[in-house]
Amino acid sequence: MWVDWPLSADTVPLTAGEAQARQDEARAQGAWLTWFVGPASTVGDAVMARAHTADFQGGVLLPGSLVASTLAELRQMKPAGLTREDRQAWEPAEVIETWWD
Repeated sequence: MWVDWPLSADTVPLTAGEAQARQDEARAQGAWLTWFVGPASTVGDAVMARAHTADFQGGVLLPGSLVASTLAELRQMKPAGLTREDRQAWEPAEVIETWWD
């Protein structure tokens, strides 16, 4: 799986409830989502998380994003049941962390 950065900040913002519903729907369908967390823009400290399907065909970046002023605030919006992991060496330097099932 590979996600180009920056993730487009022009997507529709998701609420924490909408992100949880998206995660729950994916689980119900047997799909895996990975949420990539990084800067929302090149200006300021805002951060965002975007969901990406994880599959052997490479997956797809889903529309919408969680956006917050700080990383701590964004983590409060993380869908329940996900594991937080620091950026891995193979991920773009702009990725701060990932959330996955």
